Amino acid sequence: MNVSIEILEFPLCIKNKILRIKNITKLNIEYIAGKNNGFYDIPGGKIENGETNFDASIRECLEETGIQIINQKYIGNLVIEYSEMIFDFDVIICKKFEGNPNNFDENESMWIEIEDLINQEKRFPCIDILKSEYKKYFKYGNFKIKFIVDKNHDILQKEIIDSDCGYVKMWNN
Repeated sequence: MNVSIEILEFPLCIKNKILRIKNITKLNIEYIAGKNNGFYDIPGGKIENGETNFDASIRECLEETGIQIINQKYIGNLVIEYSEMIFDFDVIICKKFEGNPNNFDENESMWIEIEDLINQEKRFPCIDILKSEYKKYFKYGNFKIKFIVDKNHDILQKEIIDSDCGYVKMWNN
């Protein structure tokens, strides 16, 4: 039996992103310190050893927003590829939660209108999956979206694989 192993020349980071869409608003964080100062992001983070993606999403959401996730569902995968790093995100929808957004030393968490969030100048590429063009992929619950981005976090190329339909769409910005 032949086995092919691909060796990456740059790090691969496996993380979670948690979406909680409340009518037309979205829970998000804005970094107020460090290298990400001023950037908007979706709550989420690294999956620690021994954690499931659901355990990590509960922990990360609590750490970054102060909100306790009660019920969640995996809806797909988002890969963001920089020239020096690949981020591989499980995308999880939060169906029920307790608490309100809080502020922390490194970030402020808040509810924000999705259109306002999408139009922020300083935002990470993961926020693009909130655009209306991607909504149809959320309902099937098993999409894969890949963004190739530059060092300024601008999306250069998009690839959509709707796993349930086998549909593939690629385009450059």
